[in-house]
Amino acid sequence: MWTVIFVSQDGEKTSRLVGILGENGIMTRMKVSREDDFGTEIAYEVLVPQTELESAQDIIFESEII
Repeated sequence: MWTVIFVSQDGEKTSRLVGILGENGIMTRMKVSREDDFGTEIAYEVLVPQTELESAQDIIFESEII
């Protein structure tokens, strides 16, 4: 089961986080969670498998990306 671990309006920051998690061996998914009326992406989610949740949280805290 996949779990949302991060939500942001900053697509660049979200992509960097996905890269950092991937470099550390964490499987991730990034998806658009919201679009405005014109179809512009305005919110993103990062998901990880529930089994990797704690490791991903540790990496996020250590990376200081947030």
